Amino acid sequence: MKTKRIHRTAIAAIAAAAVISLLTLPVQAGTPAPERIAKNGKIVFCTDVSFPPFEYFDPQTNEPAGFDIDIGKALAAEMGIKSEHKNIAFDGLIPALQAGQCDAILSGLFDKPARREVLDFVNYAYVGNAVIVKADSPLKFDALTDISGKAVAVESGSTLEQDLVDANTKLAASGKAPIKIVALPKASDAFQQLTTGLVDIYYGSTVQEAYFNSQNAGQVKLASPQTSAFYTGVGTLKKDSDLHAALAAAFKAIQASGEYDKIVKAWKFDAMAYKP
Repeated sequence: MKTKRIHRTAIAAIAAAAVISLLTLPVQAGTPAPERIAKNGKIVFCTDVSFPPFEYFDPQTNEPAGFDIDIGKALAAEMGIKSEHKNIAFDGLIPALQAGQCDAILSGLFDKPARREVLDFVNYAYVGNAVIVKADSPLKFDALTDISGKAVAVESGSTLEQDLVDANTKLAASGKAPIKIVALPKASDAFQQLTTGLVDIYYGSTVQEAYFNSQNAGQVKLASPQTSAFYTGVGTLKKDSDLHAALAAAFKAIQASGEYDKIVKAWKFDAMAYKP
């Protein structure tokens, strides 16, 4: 009888231990992160937090917010980890990644051939760009070369700054006055050049015009057709092929689950949603 009691007690103890073990096991991710990322419990993104509505500091919390921030959170959650953003000036994003300051870039980064020489991309949006002016401005343009002789604010180190440089090359060849390019490290500062009247034109994403008007009704407008559009993606170093693969799988998973569509609709990015 005593033996039976001991046996039952042992079974109960084993069962209790098993329950405790199950409760303390880590939650399994739908898409496992590379071991070094999983060990840290987070993925660190290099992000220029000055490009609303993609990324900006929420004035209420002083924490990063925006479309890209929500994409980062969703990708990280799918991998069973958290996301973190290191604020880096746009033209320093790739050097910062190469220096090991972050694991990947998530910052409205256009997927272009020159960047693919050093980065792999997981694309998540298709972003259009246009000329933006104040709502009461009479200015209107069909192409960037029409901006001859005028001052244009733009984010330095961006593809859009290069677009203006290329337009100046065409203007020089035709003997016309160049565009006066006012390039600033942060897109928000470049946009402020327009809103404060220091320049007549800002060159940026079409969704910036919509976002700014949602915050300050009817203050700016598009003054050109869409001049360019690029796939935008999460950038990782070529050597980190395992992280690229994990992010690609995680993105497919949040598309399949509907989480991606929720984020797109929340930020009214329907026209720029990535469609494979």
